[in-house]
Amino acid sequence: MDNRARAIEDRLQRLEDEAEIRRLVLSYGPGVDAGLVGFAGQLWVEDGVYDWDANGEPHRGRAAVEEMVQGNGHQGLIATGAAHFAGPLLIELSGDEATAINYSIIMRREGDRYYVWRTSAVRWDVARIQDRWRVKCRTNRLLDETGAGRSLFGSTLRELFEEAR
Repeated sequence: MDNRARAIEDRLQRLEDEAEIRRLVLSYGPGVDAGLVGFAGQLWVEDGVYDWDANGEPHRGRAAVEEMVQGNGHQGLIATGAAHFAGPLLIELSGDEATAINYSIIMRREGDRYYVWRTSAVRWDVARIQDRWRVKCRTNRLLDETGAGRSLFGSTLRELFEEAR
């Protein structure tokens, strides 16, 4: 295979990987809003981590993610009407691993109206496992007065893009 053909093949693989990562991340919200416990859990690698920002311990392992979705807190949230919305992804690929960042907005229903309840910065560390992309770690931090969300975005951008330093 000549260099031009190899370059085209590499670009095509990158586009396919980015599309699969986007599909992985964007399927989380509809999955948890539908209460699909097994579907949400299978997005993670077996020992994956969901490091959330709600003053609790991270969910460690696929089973813990499933427990969270099945738990009273989450079930109560979706029972009254909620939407987990993921903003566009900024993806940086490195072989069989990738890091993506995006905004996460959770909307809740109150009476006949929906309102933005939470806005977070999110970092997704993902890996290709047996030809499928899976979540190794999702880190969520609120974009609030604590600065945790801004810090997560800043540190990730500096890590991934030298020009952000």
